[in-house]
Amino acid sequence: MTAEIYLLRHGETAWNAEHRLQGHKDSPLTSRGREQARIVGRILSKYFGRRHQTPMAVSPLGRVRATAAIIQQHAESAHVTIEPRIEEVGFGVWEGLTKAEIDASWPGLTGGLASPEWFFCAPGAESYDACERRIGAWLGQQSGKVIAVSHEVAGRIVRGLYLGLSREQTLALTVPQDLVWRLKDGKIDALTL
Repeated sequence: MTAEIYLLRHGETAWNAEHRLQGHKDSPLTSRGREQARIVGRILSKYFGRRHQTPMAVSPLGRVRATAAIIQQHAESAHVTIEPRIEEVGFGVWEGLTKAEIDASWPGLTGGLASPEWFFCAPGAESYDACERRIGAWLGQQSGKVIAVSHEVAGRIVRGLYLGLSREQTLALTVPQDLVWRLKDGKIDALTL
């Protein structure tokens, strides 16, 4: 793969702070989330300058679009596109709920699985394989440099596919909200200020 991808996760949201699953639903960025977006914007500015031509692919969900708008104040990309293939996994009827609420309403359904494996057990949830296919289709079409603003689980899957990791390894990856992952030459580096 000849692409050089700069991958990041949206800033913290109200539901992230409350440990609620978001999936395709949205909650607003917190003040901490807005600061994380500013940090990421400064990281990108360090690598690309204040105004640059590197395209930015953005998930269509509101929390990602809000993050991208803040990033643009620091590292303005001339080409921003909405990319549904890097949208977060759909968590079905569990969207908006905490793990405790899920366990109370669906006892035993998560089967004691470690997070985030249990995300895919929700009634009406997108399967891991379906998510991997759509993200893999996007990843396979990338060339040159691109900035991708995505999500927690979707971002794990981008990195896992890039490195050829197993599902278990992929879901164990960390997904901080205040750094940029550079996927280049078969390696992934964490970029910070």
